Amino acid sequence: MGQSFQFQPDKPGKFILQNKLNKCSGLDIASLSNKLTAITEWVRQNNTLVHSPTGFYALISLSGNFCDKRTKNDNFGIQSSTYFSFHHFYLENGVSKTATGNTAHGTTFLINNPINLIGQQYTETVFQTNDPPRLKDSLDKAVKNLQKYYSTATVLKEIGPGVRLYATGSGWSQGSLLVFNPDRTDIWIPVTVKEILEAKLAYYKIKQEIDSINYEKVLAEWAKLNFKPDRIMRPNLYDVMKKEFENFTPEELNRPAFSSARSGISTINALGEGRPVMKFNSASWDRTLPVTAVQFMSLQYRPAKMAQLEEFKQGNQGLTDYVGLFFNKLPVEKMGVLIQRK
Repeated sequence: MGQSFQFQPDKPGKFILQNKLNKCSGLDIASLSNKLTAITEWVRQNNTLVHSPTGFYALISLSGNFCDKRTKNDNFGIQSSTYFSFHHFYLENGVSKTATGNTAHGTTFLINNPINLIGQQYTETVFQTNDPPRLKDSLDKAVKNLQKYYSTATVLKEIGPGVRLYATGSGWSQGSLLVFNPDRTDIWIPVTVKEILEAKLAYYKIKQEIDSINYEKVLAEWAKLNFKPDRIMRPNLYDVMKKEFENFTPEELNRPAFSSARSGISTINALGEGRPVMKFNSASWDRTLPVTAVQFMSLQYRPAKMAQLEEFKQGNQGLTDYVGLFFNKLPVEKMGVLIQRK
């Protein structure tokens, strides 16, 4: 006999808050906890879906704050996250159960991590153990310099004061929301074609030298085995990219840089095609505030239309799309009030 399975969309649920923040020494955990708890309470008071949950437990987890570690991008504020998950109820063979783990859908608010969802950092292969030691410092320096740059998502809409929608959507997602203090300077600094290409060329010049030395070693080993390849393929990526650089006019080199896969080996163009190339603006952090202050909030934005809600239900055995409903009822245009300003 087959199993009996049925969702319980009318069963009363609860709003449950779990504090999983790391207990970092020297950090005001109580202050951080209070700030994140205030965010969850604001959501609860402004979103009818989680104010009085029905058909699921609204389980909210506070986590993160990577203790004394400082991540990339010159981040100032302590990073953490608030995860809203919807643990739906169901009957299985007459036994009442609650979804756990990956079967419970949810969405995350990233705190003080403004770049993660909207910027892709430039980076390349770092020094390898068998590379020429004399070139290690030069390569490390070139990689570190290149990592200052990002290809970034384009802005779709300013939804409200300090609430911006970026074009990062896939599937039903409309994009990524960045919540910030609109009175501060923007997080991105535009980069010229010349600047990003010079950073790329600085890296590939050293990398080509390393690859050429390593390739000669390989040829020498093959020669010992009396093997000679039909075609010698010496590294030349730097040479190709340098020619692309030389084909830009002085005017084009001073234009804002964009990145597109159709723009040659370098991917860089001056035509506004693809994603803007930027540097993170460390001045966007208000360093007069404590490191526990919530200065940025980032989240995938996934409201759902009626047709999408129905499609989700049909594709998931009748389960309600609680994430879609959550965003439908979340007043994102007002979320700027959650950012600490003083």
